[in-house]
Amino acid sequence: MALLSPNEKADAGADVRELILASGQTAVLLRAAEGERLYGTDDMPYVPVGDPFPLEFIPTPPEDLAQKIDATACVLPGSELCAEDRLQVGAEVYRVQTVKEERLFGAVTHKVVKLVKHHAG
Repeated sequence: MALLSPNEKADAGADVRELILASGQTAVLLRAAEGERLYGTDDMPYVPVGDPFPLEFIPTPPEDLAQKIDATACVLPGSELCAEDRLQVGAEVYRVQTVKEERLFGAVTHKVVKLVKHHAG
């Protein structure tokens, strides 16, 4: 027995989408440029992929930084993000640590992305 009807699932997804869009925040997806990559190196150039996309960006409060996550972002379920991608939010660049789908009784409403600030060296 399904707890939510197909219409209720669609409504839940639409509500979360509206909240993410209402944040007014965007990011640019950066992905490693094609070419040879040395194992373990983080020196590859990253290039923008597509247009800026909406997200809700939540910086980690200083008292919670022991988890080594600098920020969390909520993105639309169709966002094609992978671990090791980069997100440019304003002037800052973050490495994507994890991407996890969030569900409400079987309906994927959004993805939660854990981010670590990238310090270019």
